[in-house]
Amino acid sequence: MSIVVIGSLDTKGLEVAYIRDLIQHAGQSTTVLDSGTLGAAPIAADFDRAQVALAGGESLANLLASGDKARCQNTMTAGLVNVVSRLYAQGQVDAVIAVGGAQGTAMATAAMRALPVGIPKVMVSTVACGKATFGPYVGTKDVAMIHSVADILGLNIVTRKILAQAAAAVVAMASVRIPAQEQKELIAITQAGVTTPGVMAIKERLEKLGFEIIAFHCNGIGGQAMEELMLDGQVKGVIDFSPHEVTDLLYDGMMPAQLGRLTVAGKVGIPQIVAPGCADIRLHEWREDWSPDLCGRPYVRHSPTHTHFRTTAAEMSAVAHFIAERLNAGKGPRAAIIPLQGFSMFNRPGAVLFDAAANAGYIDTLRAELAPEVKRVEVDAHINDEKFADATVQLFLELRSVYRRN
Repeated sequence: MSIVVIGSLDTKGLEVAYIRDLIQHAGQSTTVLDSGTLGAAPIAADFDRAQVALAGGESLANLLASGDKARCQNTMTAGLVNVVSRLYAQGQVDAVIAVGGAQGTAMATAAMRALPVGIPKVMVSTVACGKATFGPYVGTKDVAMIHSVADILGLNIVTRKILAQAAAAVVAMASVRIPAQEQKELIAITQAGVTTPGVMAIKERLEKLGFEIIAFHCNGIGGQAMEELMLDGQVKGVIDFSPHEVTDLLYDGMMPAQLGRLTVAGKVGIPQIVAPGCADIRLHEWREDWSPDLCGRPYVRHSPTHTHFRTTAAEMSAVAHFIAERLNAGKGPRAAIIPLQGFSMFNRPGAVLFDAAANAGYIDTLRAELAPEVKRVEVDAHINDEKFADATVQLFLELRSVYRRN
C-alpha cells in the first residue's frame, strides 16, 4: 500500500517524519508532500515545495517574491490537489494522512476532497475542536478529523501518542478489504430524525424488491453528496423524502442546502420523487433571546443546540415554489408526493407543530405551480404512516417503469 503524508515541512517536519516512519515501520510505503513555503525543511519530501508550487501553476520563486500569503496558500493548495489526483490516477494512493494548523488543514483537506469516498483520509488538526466549522474542511467526503489537543509544535508526551494513533488508524483503514457484493440498483433517499419511521418503511419495501438503498441526512451537505453520486452515475433513482435543508437555505437555518440543490436528478433524468419531509421546520441554534421573527412560534428543542421552529404558511409556500421550479425545469420521470396529514413527527393532528394552514401553504402552491408533466400524488396520511410508504414505493416503481421504457 502507498500512503500519502502531507504537511508543511518548515513547521511540521518532525511530526511528518514521525508519522512517515511509523507507517513505514508497519510495512507500508509513503509519499511525502511538502506544502510549506517559508523556513527550511528538516526532512526530504518525495514532492518538495517547488514541485507542489509548479503543480499549482507557479514557480516557488515567483510565489515567494510576491509576498502574498493568500496567493501562496491558493497555489500550494492547487498543487496538492493536482499532485494527489495524479498519484491516485496512477494507482499510487491507498490513503492520505496530514497534520496541520488552520492553514495546513485547509490545504491538506482540499487534496483529500479530490479523492473518492472510500479512500481513507485522516487529518490531525489543531482546529478540529470547539465551534470551528467543519464543513469547508470535510465537504461531502469521508475525512476523519482528529483533534491534536496540544498545538503541533514538536513531539512530546501528548503529540507522540495522538500522531501514533493517527498513523495506526490510517494504516488500518487502508488495509480494509470489503468482500465482493452483489451489484444492485442503488436508490437514494433523504432522511431526518423526524422522518425516520417513513424512511425505514420505504427502505424495507424497496430492499425486498431487490434494490440497494443509501440514505442521506438533510444536514445541508447530505443532499449535495447524494447529488454528486448521481452525477457519477452511481445513484439510479432518488426519493427526496426529507429536503429540510431547502427551508434552512431560504430562512437562514443551521443546515442550509447548496444553491444547486434539487437540480441534478432532473439534469440526469433519473426517476425522482420529492416529498416535504421535515421541510416544515426551521432549524436554529438554541438561545435565550430569539429574534422577533421566531418569538411566539411553536417549537421543539431537538437537542441541547438544535431547535425546530414551525414554519408559516408563507414560508411553506416559498419552499414549495423552490421545489416546483426545479421539478418543472428537469427531465425524466419525476413527481411530487404530498402527505395530507403532516410532514414530520411533530407535525400531525394533535402534535405540537401541527398547523393545517401552514401545511396548506405548501400543498396549494404545488397544486398551482407544478407543470403538467410532473406527476402530483396526494395521500390522506401522515408522512411516517405505512400507507404513505406504500404510496411512495408504488409511485417510484411507476416512474422507474417509465424510465426503463424510455
